Amino acid sequence: MIKETLRFAKDRKTFHLFMCVYILISLIGMYFTPLFDEDEGFFAEASRQMLASKDYITISVNGEQRYDKPALFFWFTAISLKIFGMNEIGARLPSFVFYLLSLFLTFRFARKYFSDSVAVVSLVFAISILQFQVLSRAAVSDNLLNLLVSGALYSFYDFFEKRKYHSIFWLYTFAGLGFLTKGPLAFVIIFGVILFFLILTKNISLLLKILNPILIIWAVLIPFPWFYLAYLKSGDFLFTDFFIKHNLGRFSQTMESHGGFWWYYFPVILLSFIPFTHLLFSGLRNLKFNQKNFFLIIWAVLPFLLFSFSKTQLPHYISLGYFPLILLISQTKKLNFNAIYLQICFVILLFLTAPTLVKYIDIKDENVVQMLEKSNIIFDSKYIWIMLILFLLINIIHFTKKQSILGSLLIYCLAVSFFMYKYGLLQQGFVKNTGLHLRSSKTEIFMKDHYNPSLSFYANRVFLIKQKFEKGDIVLSKFPFENTDSTLVEGNGFGLVVK
Repeated sequence: MIKETLRFAKDRKTFHLFMCVYILISLIGMYFTPLFDEDEGFFAEASRQMLASKDYITISVNGEQRYDKPALFFWFTAISLKIFGMNEIGARLPSFVFYLLSLFLTFRFARKYFSDSVAVVSLVFAISILQFQVLSRAAVSDNLLNLLVSGALYSFYDFFEKRKYHSIFWLYTFAGLGFLTKGPLAFVIIFGVILFFLILTKNISLLLKILNPILIIWAVLIPFPWFYLAYLKSGDFLFTDFFIKHNLGRFSQTMESHGGFWWYYFPVILLSFIPFTHLLFSGLRNLKFNQKNFFLIIWAVLPFLLFSFSKTQLPHYISLGYFPLILLISQTKKLNFNAIYLQICFVILLFLTAPTLVKYIDIKDENVVQMLEKSNIIFDSKYIWIMLILFLLINIIHFTKKQSILGSLLIYCLAVSFFMYKYGLLQQGFVKNTGLHLRSSKTEIFMKDHYNPSLSFYANRVFLIKQKFEKGDIVLSKFPFENTDSTLVEGNGFGLVVK
C-alpha cells in the first residue's frame, strides 16, 4: 500500500468522520429526492398498500396483484413507513441500512482474511463507486439481496477455512432469506459460486458436508410460509407471474425494452466503478493468485456471465458481483491519484454540461422530449454555480494537497447526490406534486398503466388501472392518449378527461 492509503486506514478519526459525512450526504439526498418510477414507486406503494389493507401477504399496486418479487423487502419497507411516515426516507431507509450492513460484512471479511488496510480501502471504494452511489440510496430490494448473498458466501468461506459448522447454518439462513427477497436467483448465485469454487479447487468432497438435508429443509422452510399463503390468496397466478414471467421470463425474453447484448455489461462495469475504473486493469493485473482471491474471482464473474446472456438486462443486475470485485482491487499497491482526480472531474463536468448537451441529441421518445423541455427550469443558474464550485474545490484539493483522497471523494459524493436530486425533480417532481394535490381529493380517478406507482404513494390512495375508458372518466397519464379525444385536467399536473 502507498503511504496515503496506510495513513487514512490507520487514522480512525479521519475515517470515521468520512463515514459520518457520507451518511449525512446520503440521508439528505434520500429525503429531498422524489421517488423514481417505476421501481422505487412500486416497492413504496406496494408496502403502503400492505399497511393500508393490513394484508401482508398479497403484493398489490393500484388494484393489480404483482408478484415481481417475494415479500421480505416489502415487510421491512412497511415497518419503516409505519415508523418514519409516508415519505422518501421511510421508503428508502431500509435499503440504505441493508447497504451499510453489507459494508460491515465486507469490512469484517477483509480484516479477517486480508488486513485492516484492505478492509478500510474496500469500504472507501464501495462507498464511492458510481453504481453504489445511486443504488445504495434507492428504495429497491437489490441492497437486501446483496447483503444476503454476501452474508451467505462469506459464511461459506469461513467454513471452508476453519470448518466451523455454525457457518453452514448461516449460509443456509442467508440463502433462504435471499429466496424470500428475490426468488431462485439467490440460490443460483450462492450455490453456483460454491459449486464452481469446490470443483475448480478440487475440494468436491466438501460438498457432501455442506449439503446437509436438515439445513436444506431449513432454507426451504424460510420462504415457504409466504409462498403457501400467497398461493392460497392468488392461486396459480403467483406461479405464472413470479416464477414464469419474472424469473424464467427475464432470462428467456426481453421485458419492457430492457434488452441488451452479450457485451452489454463491459461498458456498464467501467462506468459503474468510476472513480476507480482504472483499478479494474492495474489492480487486477498485479493481483496475487491465491485461494481466497480465486473464490472472489468466481463470485465476481458468475453474475457477470449469467446476466450477459440474459434477454433482459439492467445495469444494476451485476452488482451482486461488485463486493468481491471491490475486495480484489482493494489489494492494489498503487491508487494513482491522478486517475481518480480525472474520473471525478469527468463526472462533474458531465453533470455540468449534460442539461445543455442533451438538447442536441435526437430523441424519438415524445415523453422524454416533453420532460426535457423543463430542464432549464430545474437545472438553473444555481445548479450551474454549485457544480462549478464543486469542480473548483476538487481542483484545489488535488493541486494543493495532492494525496488527500477522502475530501475529494466526499465532494464527488455530494455532486452525485445533488445531480440525482435535480434529475429526480425533472423526471418525478410533477408526479410527486400531482400526488400530493390529489391526496385530499375524493374524485374517482383511474390510471391507464402501472408505470407511475409513486403517484399513488404520494396521494395515499389507489388509482385503479382500466384498459377501456368510458365517457367522462378521469384518467391520469403523463401525456395525451394517441387517437383519443381528450382534454387536460387543469391543475393536476398530468391528467386527462376522456370524452
